[in-house]
Amino acid sequence: MPIESTFILPGEMAYLRVPGCLITLLGSCIAVCLHDRHRGWGGMNHFMVPEQFGSLPDSKVAGPAIDGLVRLATMAGSTTGSLSAKLCGGASVMVHASTLSVGDIGARNIIAAREHLAALGIGILDESVGGTVGRRIAMNSGSGQVEVVSLSHGPAAEQTCVMAASGSPRKTRVLVIDDSALVRQLLRGVIATSDDFEVIGEAEDPFVARERILELDPDVLTLDLIMPRIDGLTFLRRLMQYKPIPTVVVSTIAKNGSAMFAKVKEAGAVAAIDKEDLTLFRGPEMARRILLPALRQAARAIVSSRQSGHGS
Repeated sequence: MPIESTFILPGEMAYLRVPGCLITLLGSCIAVCLHDRHRGWGGMNHFMVPEQFGSLPDSKVAGPAIDGLVRLATMAGSTTGSLSAKLCGGASVMVHASTLSVGDIGARNIIAAREHLAALGIGILDESVGGTVGRRIAMNSGSGQVEVVSLSHGPAAEQTCVMAASGSPRKTRVLVIDDSALVRQLLRGVIATSDDFEVIGEAEDPFVARERILELDPDVLTLDLIMPRIDGLTFLRRLMQYKPIPTVVVSTIAKNGSAMFAKVKEAGAVAAIDKEDLTLFRGPEMARRILLPALRQAARAIVSSRQSGHGS
């Protein structure tokens, strides 16, 4: 009988007393896989940063995330003495929002995990860490075995090959980045009315955007500028420096002719749209006439890496 699979998102964790498969996707994030060798139980977490940053939940921070997983294990009946760990992730994937200002977040995540586990007296049996590409990991909670697959080619490449072989046309895949859930919903609705685009994911800030980019490998982005923790312009500059993706900026501060309009174009945006011009709350028709041509322009664009060195 096949065992049940559970996908672990950033900030989530699980510990199973029955055989199961725990799966996650990692870039610079870390998954700590704990296994109770005596009981055949196991669990996994997925954290994003080595220490607290802004209003990020504790479950996405190294120390509290590891403590939380150990707490689940002890509540289930395991003891720390029976637990061993495997570490995965911590790659230097350049788009992670943290690299905008605090260095190689992947390397720091690895150090934080090692140090915290050592402080808890939990030994590390194996590691698949570092490098420059993401990983898909799958842990068998019963055996403790962890399978690691490189994401160097990305899921979109696999989808392209499948669709090309079948003769089916492939829609342009859009990731919507905006801190407003309502605006994301409205933009998704507008894009859904087209025959040549599909929204494959959403992100409320650059931290989540980095995970979605790694996981989904989108063709085009829509990007807000006013977002928590890291602004969209800074994210765009780093994006174009390390992993260029055609981007349409959609923001109330990107009015045509404004200083911000000039900055986002200089940073590498294919197009910049004033969010107010879309009149999103009055129905999709105006937004369709403005947004879809911009997305088509982006889909045809070839963007290249841009060196940092911009002014303020």
